[in-house]
Amino acid sequence: MSEPTSPATPVRPGSGLEDPPAFPRPAADDVWSSTRLTPPPAGDLTGAPSPFEAAPYVPSSPSPVSAGAFTYSAALIDTADGQDAWGATHLAAPPSGALPTTPAPWHEPNPGWTPGEAPAAPSAFSPPDERGGMPAAEIPQSGITSLIVPKPIRGLPLDQPTAGRFTAPAEKTRVARRKRPAIWVFAGVGVVLIALLSYVVWDQNRPVAVSPDIVVPTSAQASAPKVARGDLAVKGYLEALAAGDIEKAISYGPVGGGSRVLLVPDALKASLAAAPITNINVTAADATASTIHASYQLGTQAVVSDFHVVKQDDGNWQLTASTTTVRLSAKRTDNVPLVINGQTIGPVVELELVPGTYTMTTGLPYLAYQSSTKITVNDLSYTKPISELPVDVTPEGRDALVQATQASLAACIDLQQLSPPNCPMIEPTKSPVVASTIKRELIVADPVSGAQWVVDSSNASVASALIPVHYRVFAQYVDGSTSGWTPYDQSWTARADATKSRASDLSIQWGH
Repeated sequence: MSEPTSPATPVRPGSGLEDPPAFPRPAADDVWSSTRLTPPPAGDLTGAPSPFEAAPYVPSSPSPVSAGAFTYSAALIDTADGQDAWGATHLAAPPSGALPTTPAPWHEPNPGWTPGEAPAAPSAFSPPDERGGMPAAEIPQSGITSLIVPKPIRGLPLDQPTAGRFTAPAEKTRVARRKRPAIWVFAGVGVVLIALLSYVVWDQNRPVAVSPDIVVPTSAQASAPKVARGDLAVKGYLEALAAGDIEKAISYGPVGGGSRVLLVPDALKASLAAAPITNINVTAADATASTIHASYQLGTQAVVSDFHVVKQDDGNWQLTASTTTVRLSAKRTDNVPLVINGQTIGPVVELELVPGTYTMTTGLPYLAYQSSTKITVNDLSYTKPISELPVDVTPEGRDALVQATQASLAACIDLQQLSPPNCPMIEPTKSPVVASTIKRELIVADPVSGAQWVVDSSNASVASALIPVHYRVFAQYVDGSTSGWTPYDQSWTARADATKSRASDLSIQWGH
């Protein structure tokens, strides 16, 4: 049996694609000569199988199928005598008309040699004379009149899309989910809110330290008097000072940047008590004068001064300054207070002063600033700094120190101990003495009363005096001998903290 061949494709002559020339076909008896194979021996080949060959595979007979086992659809069985065969498929029917069956001239097969068919191995479907002893294949029964249509499986969609069941589903647009803030964000916000709330509460309730040097302007300072000329402003200023009205006085001009601790009524009253302001005389001036001439009496001292005035935007006149700034540069001791006109001065470096007198005291009974520290501010041009604050022992303090020193010296004289501590005595010895035999007698009965007490230059709280100690001492040695009355004469310095307020609180320290 030969295989069907496709119609030959026409080839243009001379293109080089023509079929090779046909060779003459050898005779049937000379088939093997056209090959390189050795021809078989003469005679027919037996069809008996070799004992070394494996037994041929024989398929088992199919199970009998009943005629009613299948049910075919009428659309598949009834094809109207084969005329509607294309309608049973998904293929498009060919165009009307018949295809030519006669091959084209260029499709004629080339004459030539055609090899014979290869012998086929016998099978269950071979003819009986070729099968040998192999049983024939069982042919299925015909007459099937129906086809069983499978039922749809539960859960599978019945309305499949036109493109097929396995068509990829339409891609859904993913909506980005809004991320929730992490819990630590809420915790951080909470901590910040709590901190802010705590600060507000603390700020509302915290104690505020108000410095005594800060003077809050009063109504008189807030509203300056209405003055039409500069001379009237100077006259009003001096009259306010003379009356002891410090608030009205400083309302006639700006105040400097120093401490205002002395710009109080009590300080001004103390100044007026020591040196009142009298006989005020201010020279009249026109409405454009910026320098006003005035004279007055400050205590027993006559003062003549010029005051500078300036016109404000509202048309009123006032002094260019109602105070003068004085620098406090003197060295001070912490436990020795500085009191000026009854006002305690803290650790300030500048003071705002008005014309008047200022007396400095310590407020202590045993120490006082020297009289030279008293200053008098004649007018607003005064700027001399307070560079020294020398301190002296008061008469009361001297008496207390003498009393305390005499008591300390007497106690040392009575001590039965050689070279007792904190005593004006140095009594060396080469042999041990019997303590109970030590005796002392003052040669100068009262060396303390005539001593001069001064305040230490490096520490104003300490008062000291040079005491000449002249006495004689007697002692018995342990071997029974005695030292005799040995004289002793040496000067010692007695020191004490003079900031105490009672003589019994004074402690004398002896030294060289």
